[in-house]
Amino acid sequence: MITAVVVGNIEKVGPDYIWWRNGADKRQVNFADNWAMTKEDWAASFRGLVGKPAAIPVGGPFFIAVDFLPGIFEGTVRVIQSTFPVASVERL
Repeated sequence: MITAVVVGNIEKVGPDYIWWRNGADKRQVNFADNWAMTKEDWAASFRGLVGKPAAIPVGGPFFIAVDFLPGIFEGTVRVIQSTFPVASVERL
């Protein structure tokens, strides 16, 4: 299955959110608690990724991908999707 993504950077990590940015497109991803971790723990797991590339889907279920592999076709990449419990995604 092919999913269109937009690649930007993890710009900031807050107490329970991250800021993702691609030029003028800036979004705040607000995490939610789940059985494994609190929303604060989910956000903290991104602290080492500030400034690093990350992909989010253009449409469909939300995920964040921070691992990239070469694509089959020239100029493409494959992303390894990571799903996190997300309360909301806001455009800033």
